[in-house]
Amino acid sequence: MNDEARRPFTTGDVVLYAVGVVGLVACLTLLFLGMRAVMDIGGYCADGGPYEINQHCPEGIPLVMILGVFGLFGFGALMGWKGVAIGGVYAGLVLLAWPALFLSLGWNFLEYAFNPPGDESGIVWGWLIPGVLFVLMGGLPLLALLPERRPTKAPDSAELRRTRSRLVNAMAARADQRGWRVASNAPTRSGPQDDLVSKLERLSALRLNGTLTELEFEQAKRALLDAKAGG
Repeated sequence: MNDEARRPFTTGDVVLYAVGVVGLVACLTLLFLGMRAVMDIGGYCADGGPYEINQHCPEGIPLVMILGVFGLFGFGALMGWKGVAIGGVYAGLVLLAWPALFLSLGWNFLEYAFNPPGDESGIVWGWLIPGVLFVLMGGLPLLALLPERRPTKAPDSAELRRTRSRLVNAMAARADQRGWRVASNAPTRSGPQDDLVSKLERLSALRLNGTLTELEFEQAKRALLDAKAGG
């Protein structure tokens, strides 16, 4: 579907898209802080149920985690929906939520693996390993989303000669459009070398009568000489 056939987006689309962005960021922040609160008490907790609970969750954390998880899907869907309506890069920005989620979780695990809470010391491998896995799960897709940089292809010699030829022809056409005519009493020449001399004489005459500037003359002369050398 081309741009003309696509429905133009409205102010409402932009507002809802902004709501999706803010909501998504808020949910990611809730999950990030909620996990840190759980890791501060050892990395696990539970509430409710018929069994005796040894480690209660911090107050409000279960609700925060539930809202964060479901909010990711809700606000992410809203952002993706209105991003498609707006078009362009906005349609794909919601994909950054995946790297943001797993990189933030990986950061928590790695930080607490090297700086465990309480009286623990040393590296906590039970947090280090999932931290590395989460970083890979977020970092690799992020690298895939980055734009690809393609090396600039140098023009081949044939294309360069064609470009130089077009430059010389454009100079001559410009002179003809201005009504300048270059008179020459020199006899008609034939052959590649004579043709080059004729073109150089014409360029020199165009410079003398003011049709070409000094810079234009030098560029055209260099193009002729390079084309001759390359041929």
